Amino acid sequence: MSYPVKVFSTRGSDVLAKAVCDALKTRLPKELWPEGRLNPAKSRVVRFSNENLQMQVENIRDHFVVVIHSQVPPVNERLVELFCLLDAIKGARPADILLVFPYYPYSRSDKKNQPRISTMGYRLAHILNHSFGINRVLLLDPHDDHIKHYFDPVADEITSIYLFFDYLKENVFNFRPKEESVLVFPDEGASKRYSGFARLLRISTAYIDKGRIDDREEPEVKGIIGNIEDKFCLMIDDEILTGKTAIKDARVVLEKSGRSVWMLAPHAPFADKKMAKEKLIQKLQHSSIEKFVVTNSIPSTAQVISGRSKFIVLPVEFLLAEAIKRTVMGQSITELHNPENVALYRG
Repeated sequence: MSYPVKVFSTRGSDVLAKAVCDALKTRLPKELWPEGRLNPAKSRVVRFSNENLQMQVENIRDHFVVVIHSQVPPVNERLVELFCLLDAIKGARPADILLVFPYYPYSRSDKKNQPRISTMGYRLAHILNHSFGINRVLLLDPHDDHIKHYFDPVADEITSIYLFFDYLKENVFNFRPKEESVLVFPDEGASKRYSGFARLLRISTAYIDKGRIDDREEPEVKGIIGNIEDKFCLMIDDEILTGKTAIKDARVVLEKSGRSVWMLAPHAPFADKKMAKEKLIQKLQHSSIEKFVVTNSIPSTAQVISGRSKFIVLPVEFLLAEAIKRTVMGQSITELHNPENVALYRG
């Protein structure tokens, strides 16, 4: 049985949620549009004098509820807001709930690699499963493949990597030949994560060999394994945070005779505790990296860089909408991992 669909979001993710609703209008049958409309559902946040939050939602009894939450600043307040939203939704008797993470919070805090530290990436999944009873979760390009296994049942995972492939095929490799291009992995993690992307592109690869002097030092570049001489170099990682690593790696690549550098990343937090976002983006704008290709999985960043010549933003709302539609309709998510199906969510 199919239920009418309502889409909620936390603040900061509302722009993306609106875009997802618009994309769903061409995908969901109209009989699943509540009252003939498919717009973001209404919720109201109240902040009391003691800074406690209270959330109220519109009627959702016997609806299939979708909640979209991306890690956007202020991250911890938005996370509490998500908890309040889910608590209000659970108490309003929906038929089902799908929680969608375009960028999963605390994704880098999931391993106990130091004594007595927190692992909130794991704990958050446990809270959502066991405290809120959420058993449908959709992750877009999680930091590590094992994150989906923190959920019970295992979360569904989708990737924007085929959007990058599609963009490069249609807009780059028509004037920059593949034989003059190379995919550069900035570290071992990226090489494992994106080795399949290199095979998909059918281009050669290179690897920036790094090592730590001790646990307190940043990794030092030892050299580059692979041929990058006079090549168009595509660096790829799962996110760009402060941009320091990307800028440093690009400088090394160019010093080693790479012709030019583009940086690809599904997620672009673009955040540095030591400088404002605008100043950081200006720093990236004036770096030696020719182009940054990212997605709008973090809406606040996507809005700031929109229209700037050095930044290309690939929309993920059509991919999210296609995955949401398939979840609602009981269809396969696996088909979205076939690069031949990118036309389903190209936009």
